[in-house]
Amino acid sequence: MSEPILAPEEIEALMAEVAPAEQTDAMFASLPPVVQPEHVEVYRFNVNDEDSPERYPMFVNLQERLIEMFDEQWHELFKRDVSVQVSSLESLFYKDIVSVDAPQVYFVFEADGYGRMLVSFDTALIVAFVDAMLGGDGDADDNPQTLSAVELRLSERIADKISKTLGDLWQPVYPLDFSLHKLDYDPQFLAVTGAMEKCFSTFFDIKLNDELNGQMGIYYPRSFLEPMLDVLRVTVTDESGDTDMEWTNGLMQRLSQTPAALRFELGRCQIDIGAFLKMMPGDFLPISTRANDPCSLWIDEIPLFQATPGEKNGGLAAEITEPVQPGGIS
Repeated sequence: MSEPILAPEEIEALMAEVAPAEQTDAMFASLPPVVQPEHVEVYRFNVNDEDSPERYPMFVNLQERLIEMFDEQWHELFKRDVSVQVSSLESLFYKDIVSVDAPQVYFVFEADGYGRMLVSFDTALIVAFVDAMLGGDGDADDNPQTLSAVELRLSERIADKISKTLGDLWQPVYPLDFSLHKLDYDPQFLAVTGAMEKCFSTFFDIKLNDELNGQMGIYYPRSFLEPMLDVLRVTVTDESGDTDMEWTNGLMQRLSQTPAALRFELGRCQIDIGAFLKMMPGDFLPISTRANDPCSLWIDEIPLFQATPGEKNGGLAAEITEPVQPGGIS
């Protein structure tokens, strides 16, 4: 085998004279060329709203349930089938909600402790609702811009019905008491929430007859839903899955063999730090439990049974007397 042209110390001395950047360039130059792809798509960051209504299955279920409630109510009002469908679920800035040019009627509802939310109808739909309430066929003039005094007055009755429907809708999830705060055509003065607050928005397509179609929108500000978001994340399903009994029995067997640390608590007391530091052998602690009172048997932080102290086979023991009632020990 031939000897290297340069000795190791000569190579080291030579590299010391080369700047680090030149070393890097030389290393990359020695690598084979990287094959470049023929077509490269432009990279774009994902701009989808991660906290959209679709991420909350219970919220989606409520909108579907609302369709059923409206179907029943409006069938009775119009004496015919009315088509109601969810067209979209979106998370929108409030400023975009109130920037719609189409004539609409806005109902602002308030729930104590939660704030305000908004319901909007195309004006033609409200005119048709009022006509049906007065015994008509539920028709509306072409593209009405405002409501008459009578229509405005009867719209308050529509608002009362909506507030009750919303209360019934939310009752299984959270008991909310909705009341009408404002009814207006101009969305600029509704004062539902801040302009840049996101609102969970549901749009419903409503078909009253072959000639009259319109849209209803329901908007919940994020702050309104904040206390109940954990509940709204719950997955709702009516399907009953098959139970894997072998897996279930194996799990129960493993659980039954898992060791658990029990704690038998005779009683508690509270004293000042100064008094505690002065304690000496022979002093007594003033435990609140009386001599004949049952004590508690705990597993971790969960009280399980009432028990009395005693002796068995020459050792201290706890005799279980009864299970602890929920909320019985604090």
